Amino acid sequence: MKEEGFNLYREARDYYDRIVPGKTDGLILLNLFEQYKNVDFSEEDVIRSIKKVHKDLGQGSTRNEYERNNSIILRLQDYYLWRDEIKKVYRFKPFGVEFCKRIHKRLEDSYSPAKIKRWFDELLNKLQYAITKEDGFVEWVEDHFDPRHTVLSEQIEILDQQVNESVKEFKSQIKREYNKVDIIRIIQNIEVGLDVIKQQALELKKAFQTTYDIDGILTEILEEQKADSFLEEIQRVRQFNDNVRSHLEQVSNRIEKIKPRIREFIYDFNQRDFDRKSELFLDVLLNHSSCSKTGGRIQVILPTGVPRRKIRNVGFAPKFTIIPIRELGPKQAIDLPPRTINKEQQKRLLTKAKAWRYEKDQVAYWTSTAFTHLEEYDSLDFAPLFFQILKQENQNLSIAVKTAHRVLKESLKNKNFDVQIEKNQFADRDIPNIGLWKMRILKK
Repeated sequence: MKEEGFNLYREARDYYDRIVPGKTDGLILLNLFEQYKNVDFSEEDVIRSIKKVHKDLGQGSTRNEYERNNSIILRLQDYYLWRDEIKKVYRFKPFGVEFCKRIHKRLEDSYSPAKIKRWFDELLNKLQYAITKEDGFVEWVEDHFDPRHTVLSEQIEILDQQVNESVKEFKSQIKREYNKVDIIRIIQNIEVGLDVIKQQALELKKAFQTTYDIDGILTEILEEQKADSFLEEIQRVRQFNDNVRSHLEQVSNRIEKIKPRIREFIYDFNQRDFDRKSELFLDVLLNHSSCSKTGGRIQVILPTGVPRRKIRNVGFAPKFTIIPIRELGPKQAIDLPPRTINKEQQKRLLTKAKAWRYEKDQVAYWTSTAFTHLEEYDSLDFAPLFFQILKQENQNLSIAVKTAHRVLKESLKNKNFDVQIEKNQFADRDIPNIGLWKMRILKK
């Protein structure tokens, strides 16, 4: 919560350079942390790190090296290093440890769909238990959701960063000089890498499926009219769930937009290489061919090594596809309108959630009905059941279609069932304009 009278920008304006280290100071801290972490170290150790970092950055030594080292050590003591005056040693302050650990974690972390699914399953289990207690939901938000949601968001950020690095690698490689074999291999490797990232995004999307179950519990809380005191928390959790699903979709879409650009580059490179070779071939023909005249007929004699074969075919007309060059760049940011919570919004949210929950429950009910009938009678004619669903569900086509999809999918996966489909239309007089192929499921 924002503290009264505290202005972050105003306070940071005067202390920013001391709180946020520059590149050189930051690398010195990371070098020290890599070696010593929670162990004491001497001033000579600090000076060795200072010299190493300056040498690695190409800055070398200076005439005022003593003053430079003292200045750096004093800056680092502001927020990052303790100095023990008695023992004449240094150690990291908590802020310095946190700074180095965050950078280490960000550079080392990789995506882990299995870990994310485990975290979300844990959130769901804790929520199911929390709602049985008074004020349990608020405790769940504070003790479980708040500590986890930042880490979960970072996983999507890691995926997005991998896409950014692939784009940078692609742009840098096409500016360098390579022979044809090398550059095609490099670009194809980048494309393969993007396929891997897209697969990771799909796996991560599956890991986020538990968010729908969490949304379902929040809907039940709204239905029971117990949410007046924590509507803001419910909205925050649901907004987080919507955002993570949306961000994952954006990562996949970015990859799909990048891949055609890579294929286009490979095509253009091959086309330019073909044009270059064609020009060289024509140059050889024009400079090294000769002609002879026999009986009034002029004959062109090709250079030695050029085979004599027919190269023109009047029955073949080449066709070329022109692919325009499109600029590759991020989409412009869209300003999102501020969200407020009110009764009308709660009512619309509740109505939408009820419709979604009802449809989900009914699909599960009719699917169970179908397989119960199949287990009892060893066979099921699905078309009549399809129209029965339409009649009892007030011609809700979505429920009937989703039930048909689920029954067919589970039947095909089950080796104990045999699915027979006849391309003969089955219709019902009471429901015009809708027809369905006859489908029979048999129990083996």
